[in-house]
Amino acid sequence: MLTHLAGPYVVGVDAGGTKTRCVTMTLSGAVVGSGTAPGANRNSGGDTASSLTTALRAALGDLDPYLVLRGVFGIAGAGSAGRSAAVRAAATAWQACGLAGVPTVVTDIAVAFAAGTTAPAGIVVFAGTGAGAAVIDDGTIVRRADGYGWLVGDEGSAVWIGKEAVRAALAAFDGRGRPTILAESVPRALLGHQFVQEILPAHAVPEPPPPSRHGGTATATATAMATATATVTRTEPPGQAGSALAQAIIKEVYGAPPAALGKLGPVVSAAAMAGDSVARRIADEAAEWLLLDVDAVRSAADVSAPVVMAGSVLSNGPVADAVRRGLRERFANDPTPAGDGAAGAAGMALRHLGLPPPAPLRC
Repeated sequence: MLTHLAGPYVVGVDAGGTKTRCVTMTLSGAVVGSGTAPGANRNSGGDTASSLTTALRAALGDLDPYLVLRGVFGIAGAGSAGRSAAVRAAATAWQACGLAGVPTVVTDIAVAFAAGTTAPAGIVVFAGTGAGAAVIDDGTIVRRADGYGWLVGDEGSAVWIGKEAVRAALAAFDGRGRPTILAESVPRALLGHQFVQEILPAHAVPEPPPPSRHGGTATATATAMATATATVTRTEPPGQAGSALAQAIIKEVYGAPPAALGKLGPVVSAAAMAGDSVARRIADEAAEWLLLDVDAVRSAADVSAPVVMAGSVLSNGPVADAVRRGLRERFANDPTPAGDGAAGAAGMALRHLGLPPPAPLRC
């Protein structure tokens, strides 16, 4: 091992509702190990201690655990309501990997802010499995709006968007809602193209688009959906076939953890990009909720404070574009995209040691 990578180390964890990521970093800011695991938010179906242990063990690898000086765990659901359980789970994982002491536990909201800037204070608006906005000061949430979980909040999150997409598809099936591409793309995403093909007439279900030559699929998906709109848009409810699909969707949705609905976020984005009015409404409403969150907290921050956009929904697509425009209208500076949350948590650990955190690691 190169001398400058030989330790001591700090550890950072970003444990969300869908994925847990951990990095081990030298005191100079070099990442020497990483690990991933399933989501760790028990409120959306995750096994917190197990996921933390798996990701941490992989990030440590063969490194000497006695050289780990500090760790910061950003855990979804670690606010005051779930803090004691999150602290216990973090301590369990830390001890299982042979590390001395205990890690510092913060919410994944604080980690999301640290993933976008080295500044100690500012605003973060986030939309991944959860959603909301907060003013952060040295890892502490000064004020927050939403981030209350899928059952009573998180409007604008990937899970919320997925739920709205399912509702729109079901309403189109039974005649309550407007025709929408989502009536085809939602069941295909949840159940698989072949399953849907067996229920609906062949001409009603467009084939999935081939991957883009440039490595992306969002534009290809949007183009394919736009081409298929005239075919898949119905003026009458699809009858028995739609009823069968609806029941299959209900079984799938209620049989999976709530966080699983987040995979429909890109489906809605693609449909909105293709011009589907129902998907566009969902995307616009998501952006409105997120900007409302920002408006609710902004008075607690300095007017020149940095603003960070974090989470899968805000990385690209129509919701991200609308939120970015809204933030530009509200603040003097452009918002900053968040990078790797686990690296942001490790940077917080360095700050706790009195060392400067590295520049955000862009994914």
